[in-house]
Amino acid sequence: MADQPQVSRNGAGVPGIGPLYMKTTTPRVGDTVLDGARDVFGALSQTSQFKVSLHLTAGVGGVADTNLNTWLNASGLSDDPIKNAYYDFYCAEANLPATTLSTREVKGNFQGITEKFAVERAYQPISLTFYVDNDYKLIRLFEEWMNYINPLYGAGVDGGTQNQGGGGYPASTIGFGNGKNSNDFYRLRYPEDYRRIISITKFERDFRERPQINDGQLGGQSSITYRMIDAFPTQISGVPLSYEGSTIAKVQVQFDYTRFVYEVNPSRRTQPAGTKPSPKADKPPAKTGRRVNDALRQAQSQTGRLDLTRPYGPTLPVA
Repeated sequence: MADQPQVSRNGAGVPGIGPLYMKTTTPRVGDTVLDGARDVFGALSQTSQFKVSLHLTAGVGGVADTNLNTWLNASGLSDDPIKNAYYDFYCAEANLPATTLSTREVKGNFQGITEKFAVERAYQPISLTFYVDNDYKLIRLFEEWMNYINPLYGAGVDGGTQNQGGGGYPASTIGFGNGKNSNDFYRLRYPEDYRRIISITKFERDFRERPQINDGQLGGQSSITYRMIDAFPTQISGVPLSYEGSTIAKVQVQFDYTRFVYEVNPSRRTQPAGTKPSPKADKPPAKTGRRVNDALRQAQSQTGRLDLTRPYGPTLPVA
C-alpha cells in the first residue's frame, strides 16, 4: 500500500493545506517553521539581470558550426573573437523558453470520467530583442545567418560564368547585393549546417566580489542557464523608423530550436539572497544631544561663556 499515492488522498482534509500565514519579520514557530515574509519575499528574482550568449566562436558546434562562422567571417561580422562578445551585450530583451505538453483525451475507462494523458512535448520559439549599433552589424549578423541557411544561386556568380550550373553567390558579396538577376533562385542547406546552441543565463544583482571567475565559469552566486539546442533564426522583425522623435533602434529576432536543457550553477551563494546588505561607505556616528553640549562646553572654555539654553546662539563675552 505504501507505493500507491492514491491511498493518501482518501479522507477529508488530506493532504493538509499547510500554514495560512507567515509573520512579517520574525520566524513563525509551530508545526511548520517559516521564515519571516521580509526574508522570503526579499529574495525574489529581478527581470533585468540576464545575459544571452550566441557563442560566436568557431568550432563550438563542430565542423558545421565552423562553416557558419566561416560565412560570418567572410561577411566581416565575427572575424574578431574579442568583439564577438559585444553582440551578447546588445540584447535588450529576452524570454526564458516555454514548453507545453500536448494531451489526448481517453473516455470509457471509467463511467462518466474523461481522462487526459500527455502524448507530446512542444517547445515554443523564443524572441530576442537587440539594440542596433550604428554600423548595423547586429542586423547584418542575423541577415547573413539566414543567408547562409538559404543562399542565393543563379546568374551573376563570377560574372555569370556559373549561370549554367546555378552557382552560389559567395559570402564576400555581403547581402547578395549583386544578385539582381531575375533568374536567381534560393536553395536550402542541410539542418546540421546552420543550427547551433544559444544560451540564456538568468542571475541576480546581489552577487559579491568576482561574480565570474575561472575562465568564464560563474562563481559565488545562484544562476540558471538555459541551452537551446539546434537553434536558428526564423524571423527578423522590421525596424520601425520615424522622424517624430529619435529613439534607440531595436530589432527582434525569433529563433526555433529542437529542445532545451538547463543548468544550475553549482557554486551557490553562501548566504540567502537579500540577507547580506550591499557594502556602504562608513559614516561618522551621529552626534547626540550630550555630545553637542560637550562640544559647546569645550568652546566655552576656549572662547568665552556660552548660553547653553540656546546651544546655537551667539557667544556671550566673559565677565
